[in-house]
Amino acid sequence: MPRDARRLTSHARAVRPLATLFLAVALLATQAVALPAPVAADSPPSGEYVPHRVWQMKSNCVWAAGAMLLDKWTHGGTRVTQTTLRRAANKKKGGASLYDLSRGIAGVTGLRLRFSPGYGDTMSWWQLLDRLAHGGGAVLIGDYGRLPAHYTRWDRSFANKRKSSHAVYVQSYDRVQGRVWLMDPLAGGNFPGEWIPVETLHRFASFEHGKVMAAATPAGRRPRTAPLTDHAYRLSGPHLSGSAVAGGTLVVQAGLKIAFGFPNPAAHRFVARWEPILPASPPIPTGPSRAVVDSEPAPGSEAATTPVETVTVSAAVKAGRRGFRVAVPVPATAGRYRLHLGLAEAGRRTLIRTFRTIEVEVVTPYAGTVALPKAGEVTAGSPLSIKVGVANIGTFDWRSDATPTDDPRLEAPTTQTLLVLTWRSRGGTEQPAAQLPIELAPGTTAKLKVDLVAPDQAGTWTLTSDIVNVVRGALSSTGRSLPTMAVLVDPRGLAAEP
Repeated sequence: MPRDARRLTSHARAVRPLATLFLAVALLATQAVALPAPVAADSPPSGEYVPHRVWQMKSNCVWAAGAMLLDKWTHGGTRVTQTTLRRAANKKKGGASLYDLSRGIAGVTGLRLRFSPGYGDTMSWWQLLDRLAHGGGAVLIGDYGRLPAHYTRWDRSFANKRKSSHAVYVQSYDRVQGRVWLMDPLAGGNFPGEWIPVETLHRFASFEHGKVMAAATPAGRRPRTAPLTDHAYRLSGPHLSGSAVAGGTLVVQAGLKIAFGFPNPAAHRFVARWEPILPASPPIPTGPSRAVVDSEPAPGSEAATTPVETVTVSAAVKAGRRGFRVAVPVPATAGRYRLHLGLAEAGRRTLIRTFRTIEVEVVTPYAGTVALPKAGEVTAGSPLSIKVGVANIGTFDWRSDATPTDDPRLEAPTTQTLLVLTWRSRGGTEQPAAQLPIELAPGTTAKLKVDLVAPDQAGTWTLTSDIVNVVRGALSSTGRSLPTMAVLVDPRGLAAEP
């Protein structure tokens, strides 16, 4: 302990011991008070009882911190001097332990102070912080030399010693900011205390077999986990897997990293708000006459349904090794959406964590994608080979309904779905390029090598793509745009050598 002989401040005065019953009632009152989050970076916590700080005498850090703990425990009902506690423990000189502090409090008040580890109140780090977050206070044992210079400014020589075991008083854990209110018995004058980052305090603390060395005001409850709002839970993402099919589900994953040995969080649900991205309205003609726009759909076609804002909620899921992963319901109407995602506790809809907004295209059950090369050049009438990628991103099966068979007497299954490629000139002239069967199950892809023949007429041509199913028809008729490929067709004999 440091050689810093100081007298107690005027507020640390001896009083008569209180009855055990009074202390128990005061304890329950303390644990029932919920702590508001601190608002100012340098101001002491508000809305809760902060004990009078005790300035330690020689080798008295445990007794000074214990006096603050007893003051906090009883909300000012019992204030004793560090000397009174030392005498009650029959510890005449030298350093002290939490066991000595427990004996001193028992001698003054008749209560037994249980502490961690292994003395009736074993706590892990996160359990100590949870107790501080619910109105408690604690005496924490650690190594003064492991603190940064800012926090050891009260006694630099002690911090530089090889053995610098020290006791401090802490309370008021701010979960979101990740900080704790520190009242160091070495601090001089009327210094009230200061906020210290949890990472820094954790580096100071001493542990045995993963349990923290501390004595705290007793807990009114024993939590199994901490809330996801705690800074120890670091979320990333979200990441989307697969396609968003109207009326189906979309797999969403949020990565999770857990610090300081905190346990896995409780089960949570994803709450998704689907905000439709509506196309811009066409400009209204101006002038002496105004065109009449026919808003009715074309004969034989169906009017497109306008998507509306929708909120969907997933099932509750517990965090696994890679974080949260769950299927989120998708709106029943296809279109483009801004997806706003957040996490809520199971059984509640109030978001406690939110993520970045993602733009998502909700497709119909009959949906697919085609990948073509961006451009090409070929001699008129000559062969051309390209690589094409096709994917069934919907839930409608493109395969034939019939089951293949080796029996020649049975009719072979007919092709169900075709990839259709078409040449289109600048003037709008079209001519077939290729038709290939693509029997794909939902969620599968295929890579094809397609052999074509260039048009005989030179110029700039566009190779268009479409997917045609015998039941659902052309994919282009659903309003989904498919890629095209620009091809420069040179006159015969003038094409550049490959």
